[in-house]
Amino acid sequence: MDPVALAARGESVWHRLGLRALGIGWVEDGTVAWRTAPSSPVFLGAVSLRAAVPAERLAGVVEGLPGELAVRDAGGAEDLGPFGFVLQAREPWMLRPPAPVPDLPRPPGLVVAPCRTPAEVELFERTSVEAFTGSLSSWAPGTVHPPASPRVPGLTLLLARLDGQPVGTAITATDGTVFNVAGVAVLKAARRQGVGTAITTACLAIAPSLPAVLSSSEEGHPVYRSLGFTDAGPSALWWRPTGRAT
Repeated sequence: MDPVALAARGESVWHRLGLRALGIGWVEDGTVAWRTAPSSPVFLGAVSLRAAVPAERLAGVVEGLPGELAVRDAGGAEDLGPFGFVLQAREPWMLRPPAPVPDLPRPPGLVVAPCRTPAEVELFERTSVEAFTGSLSSWAPGTVHPPASPRVPGLTLLLARLDGQPVGTAITATDGTVFNVAGVAVLKAARRQGVGTAITTACLAIAPSLPAVLSSSEEGHPVYRSLGFTDAGPSALWWRPTGRAT
């Protein structure tokens, strides 16, 4: 499969499973995938499943969704500006072929484990929100990761604790053919200690026999390259500040 299409498929799998925990649908038609109802803007409104999907097509599938939302152009070359979107970020797709996971040293006292209970899921969500935004002022428990999340087959929420205190998070999602890594985040006070590398390694250990994919931030790019990921192509995030639907 084309590397960009594989990476986009992985992101689609993560959205399908994550939204399933919330009881929200995610539709794929071979060209574009999109959610069927409002949700936290953490979840994309839509993603194209290959490069060169026309901007009109990507924007059109979310026209009926109210509120602010983001979409991802898998090829990174389409212009959604004429459809009311603004460019939010350009992020490379990254791909790691099936391979053994390196046994790297972890920071002393660091434990990375999947969430099993509602209390662990809530702690995961709290840590993720704080790590990504630096604030909990707008956080409402269960709006992104509800208690049902651990019961969704193929979806794993990983929580990192350092000396018993939560410091980082990551999400993995798989349909058995591709393995998506998302939501890798570390609290500001725990950064530059190897926590992000340890969390990502723990993710990869879940399914080393599958191709792993992700969309990388600038900060995470060196970490992922050190673990065997390579750039697979560009992608672009576009943000719609207000919805067209009422």
